[in-house]
Amino acid sequence: MAQINHLNTIHLNYLNPLLKWRVMNLESLRQECTNVPNYFNFCKIIRSLEKAKILEGYRHPFNRKKYVYLSSFGEDQLSLTENPSSVSKETLIHDIKVSEIGKSFVDLGWMNNIQLEHELHNKRNFRVTYKIIPDALLEGIKKGVSYKVALEVELSRKSNPRILEKARQYAASNYYNYVMYIFSKRNYMEKYIEIIKSGVNAEDFNRFMFFIDETMSANPTDLSEMEGYFKDKRVKLSEVFGPVK
Repeated sequence: MAQINHLNTIHLNYLNPLLKWRVMNLESLRQECTNVPNYFNFCKIIRSLEKAKILEGYRHPFNRKKYVYLSSFGEDQLSLTENPSSVSKETLIHDIKVSEIGKSFVDLGWMNNIQLEHELHNKRNFRVTYKIIPDALLEGIKKGVSYKVALEVELSRKSNPRILEKARQYAASNYYNYVMYIFSKRNYMEKYIEIIKSGVNAEDFNRFMFFIDETMSANPTDLSEMEGYFKDKRVKLSEVFGPVK
């Protein structure tokens, strides 16, 4: 293991965005750093953090971008004593998409605040109080009214009972104003719509949004072009959350 005796301010500048976004491609991470560093020097430090086992890297098989995230050793070095970011190799593609989509909502100015699942877990008694934790919690304001959206990114199809149970938990919750599913396959979306529509009342069903990005696994997600269904109408995501900056 390469020796890094202590994490200095340069290291922390590069690592801190990962406490929020968990897993990021190199350019996105560089842009999130304070005083955006020179790309060559940035990559040099990233490589040293990987050699020291503080970061782990992943090369996406389709877009070929390099992604990095904190290793368990790196989390220890940052003294994450509560609930660490907990990126696992089994869910890495899913975590990449959730982070990317959440960050896009902020960058487009459609949401004021995003909290990913690991941040919600760190809130004392969040699950006990609100019963269910989404992939991300989106918080926005429209026409002067604040609202909360539970985000679920579905790259695989869950079992029918699991889909219905989770939907009913959301329907019973007053904490989330809306629930937004984003799918990688059209047949997944159609099945979820069918199951949820038949399992909750009409008023609650109108709180659910269903959107699709069939190139999600290979390409960055373009929220401005994403289409789906909300209140039984076909809509663009941009029509629901406002114009692009």
